[in-house]
Amino acid sequence: MTIISVRISEKDKSALRKHGRISSVIKEAIAMYLDSQQSKKTIKRLKELQKTDSASTTASEDVSLIRQDRGRQ
Repeated sequence: MTIISVRISEKDKSALRKHGRISSVIKEAIAMYLDSQQSKKTIKRLKELQKTDSASTTASEDVSLIRQDRGRQ
């Protein structure tokens, strides 16, 4: 496991503590950030594919269809 050190203000430290253990909050924030970046990458790729394949659905419709499909499994 890798250890990361960051310097934050006392104000930020206090605010983070309100949400639980600082390490847990930071781990969750990093996971959310990485998920967000992956989602952006996937949406961008969907848009690129729609340009070349002239699909009749929008990116948001495609995401909705994917979510529906995953819900059935």
